[in-house]
Amino acid sequence: MPFARFIANQAQRLLLILTINVMCLAIAIQPIWAASTVVRVFDGDNITLVDRGIKTKVHLACIDAPELLQAEGQHARKVLQNILNDEEIYLKVINKDRFGRYNAEVLAGGQNANKVMVSLGLAHYDPIQAKDCQGYEELAAKAQSDRLGVWANGTEVMTPSQFRRENKLLGVGY
Repeated sequence: MPFARFIANQAQRLLLILTINVMCLAIAIQPIWAASTVVRVFDGDNITLVDRGIKTKVHLACIDAPELLQAEGQHARKVLQNILNDEEIYLKVINKDRFGRYNAEVLAGGQNANKVMVSLGLAHYDPIQAKDCQGYEELAAKAQSDRLGVWANGTEVMTPSQFRRENKLLGVGY
């Protein structure tokens, strides 16, 4: 009987350890978290958040907004600021980039800021992370056909990546 009790106790401990490990894994891979404040909107696709005193740089995933010196660059920045103003911000993190920023979908006020920027023609769809970017290509095509934002004067538009290359900008944003 003591051996059976020993086995039962070991099985309970193993089950408890397994349950704790599964819970920790679920928390670790959970890509969504909230941040209380947007400190700075640098441009149409880069922001800095503060959550409990910790600053976090975030690049809006799946999009590439015009640089500040490009047509619609300043406008894109102002629109993103308006979308995020006075809203609790949630991030759906996709990955971390080579500049140390989080690439994330930014959710604020019940809307996906990344998709809003594309649908208004204030950001290009960036297919680099295509597997994580459902619906963006269609929104970009609609904005282009409706001649919104950067597409207002036609389809011959310099992309932000082309602008950065020609002007030797790193594309870090800040």
